Amino acid sequence: MKQQRSVIVHIVAAVLALMVSGVTAAENATLTRAQWLKKVGASVTQESVLRETLSQVSPDERVEFAQRVIKAVKRLPVSPDEKVAIFVRTSVACIASSSGDLKYKVIAEVFAGVPVEFLPVVTEELAKRFNQEYNGLSDAAYEKIACEAVKVAILRNAQTDEPSVRNTFVLLAFLRGAKNPKLEDVLLSLLTDDRMRKVVSTWLIAALNDKNYDGLLAAADVEPLVLTGEQLLQLTGHDLDRLLADLNAGRPFSFVTGAGEVQSLPSDTLNQPTDFNINRIPRTYQNQSSNINGGCCPCPCIVNPSAK
Repeated sequence: MKQQRSVIVHIVAAVLALMVSGVTAAENATLTRAQWLKKVGASVTQESVLRETLSQVSPDERVEFAQRVIKAVKRLPVSPDEKVAIFVRTSVACIASSSGDLKYKVIAEVFAGVPVEFLPVVTEELAKRFNQEYNGLSDAAYEKIACEAVKVAILRNAQTDEPSVRNTFVLLAFLRGAKNPKLEDVLLSLLTDDRMRKVVSTWLIAALNDKNYDGLLAAADVEPLVLTGEQLLQLTGHDLDRLLADLNAGRPFSFVTGAGEVQSLPSDTLNQPTDFNINRIPRTYQNQSSNINGGCCPCPCIVNPSAK
């Protein structure tokens, strides 16, 4: 009798193991383009669908998926508060689910695709997780990653109607939490011409010091959004934290290549990909000054191409 029970227990255990492995395999199965295209609409309105779909889109289609999701959010018949919250949630999630050079391209797609009037909020939310101090990066390591991201974004923004405006938001996302005041000049030098450098520099002064986006919005011929903030907090608070925890994508941004580039870098992390730690909950940083060094709060993720 005992032997029969033992056999039954082993059979049940084996069946359960097969069921679990079957579920895991199903969850990790790669969707065809036609399949994930059908899920874009539900991905922008349901966090669970977004999480599941992101895990099943092949890497070479992640940029297009981000592009499609952003376009779908634009068409949503919802309030500005809800729409900006969804832009934040989907943008952060798409970036978090990417790695390597692909992460730069997804970030560029976010800044090229999100309507300009929503970019002030989206940029500030991303900047919270890009923050240099939050990620424990040296000036050299942070500059390297910021430059790579900005270069990719400049090329992508050249295909839009507001390249100077959108490039300004990209620079702002990295400068908001930068510790080295010289980084602004470094990033401005990456812009394509002197005229763009001058106008972007003017917009940055107002945005960095006073969070004044009037010049940027006027240049894009759009009106500032009137937001209550309550729905934004509700839709990007615990839901976003849970989404990022479930995605569990990427390695911490502080894992960079090159000895001495990062503060407190464990010896076994050399030659590992660099990544902004988008799947952690950033803590709030207070401005310590009114200049570019003042920083603010932490922001999303990126991967160092040279770390491959």
